Parts: sequence; structure tokens; C-alpha cells
Amino acid sequence: MSTSELLHIRDIGVRFGGLVAVDGVSFDVKDGELVGLLGPNGAGKTTLLRLIAGVVTPTTGEIHFRHERLNRLSAAARARRGIGLSHQIVRPFRSMTMLENVILAAGSEITSSPWRAMATLDRTHLRERALECLRMVDIADLADKMPSTQPLGVLKRLEVARALAMRPQMLLLDEPLAGLGHSEAVKLADLIRDLNRTGVTIVLIEHNIAEVMRICPRIVVLDNGHKIADGPSVAVMEDPAVVEAYLGEGASHA
Repeated sequence: MSTSELLHIRDIGVRFGGLVAVDGVSFDVKDGELVGLLGPNGAGKTTLLRLIAGVVTPTTGEIHFRHERLNRLSAAARARRGIGLSHQIVRPFRSMTMLENVILAAGSEITSSPWRAMATLDRTHLRERALECLRMVDIADLADKMPSTQPLGVLKRLEVARALAMRPQMLLLDEPLAGLGHSEAVKLADLIRDLNRTGVTIVLIEHNIAEVMRICPRIVVLDNGHKIADGPSVAVMEDPAVVEAYLGEGASHA
């Protein structure tokens, strides 16, 4: 593992009963990279992100982050070490304002009980951090609004803001553009690229291949739990194995 590698995965695998969801996957992510993680439905992409984040425990293999072996660490411990995960399905606290949702996430960076953090720690500090995160995703003007009044595009940005409140060194995004129209998807993809340019390493799952190719210099592709390609975006998406995985054997000969 070189000094520039932030994440180091070797032969990682997980089995759920008789189903092998991820099988012998290895790859590294360098500090500052923006990597697209692609593959057909059921390829194992979300499971792989959850393995990295500690939500799922691997059956085989090893995961290292900044030269530390993570296999035995909980999701909360990994978050405190700088791994942030945003979920495909956005579930904000509907009874709290947009700002309060992010304050809660910022508090969890400080203590294992974010509710206690909101009650006992310096709320001014948490509020400033939360506002900064809302500004980073361009929705600070909606800080006092309730999530229930906001469209999906705004809620997707809120989910990213909540992840950023944990001050991640690496951000894992699970289908951040899902459900968005073309214009909103382009804007959010631009935002993700801008966040990466501030120094946040990002690995994202996305089915919007055009946007992934536009913003991600590198793509890793999974199929049936195996890694089938890894490299520069254009070259990977022209790989016959990738074309076949997405479009079927006939399309690879088109």
C-alpha cells in the first residue's frame, strides 16, 4: 500500500446464506480521487460500499483505511476515522428543520450520542458547522425549512450535507442522482465534482452513466459480485466485458 492510497481493499467478499454478494474484489482508492462504482442491478455495488462503511461484515478479505485494518471496527468507529456514507433512500428527520438534521449529524462526530451532543455541547459550534455544510451543497437558504416541504433534489443535497457534517476524508455516495430529472442530475453531479476538488475523496455508485463518465476520471465495474474492469472512464466503458455486462452479449458485437 503506497503512501498516497487512502483505501486498500484486498480479496474482499461476503456471503448471505447461499448467496455470494461480493466475491474476491480488490482495488485501491488514492487520496483525492473521484471514482465511479458501476455495474448492472445486483452486481454487489451497494454491498461493497456497506462493507467499506462497516454496515456489513466481510466473510473474506481485508479493508485498510489510512494503513489501519478496519475489519473489526464498527460503522460508528469508521465514521469517526473519516468514512462518510450517504444513502440512496433519503430519510431525514421530518420533525426537524433542514439545519437541525445537519446539526444532529455534526454532533455525532463529537460523541457516540448525537442527541446528547445537541443537548449538552456548544450548539453555536455545531450550528456553524451545519450551516457550512448546507452552504457547501447550495441549500443554506433553506436551513429553517422542514424536509417534508422540499423536493427530492433538495433532499438529496441534504443527505450529502449530513454526510459532510461528519468531516469525512472519504465520502461514499449511493446513487445520489437517482430519481432526479436531467437538469437536477447535472447540477448535483457538478456539486459532487466541486466537493471532490476541495479535497474530499469520493466513491460513488450511480446508474446515470453519462454523468459518471463526465465527472469521474476513473471507473470500477462490478458484475455478479466480481470486479470486471478498473481504469480510465472512457476505456472502461468501451471494454467488451463491460458492454456485455450492461447490454448483453449481442450488444458487444454491435
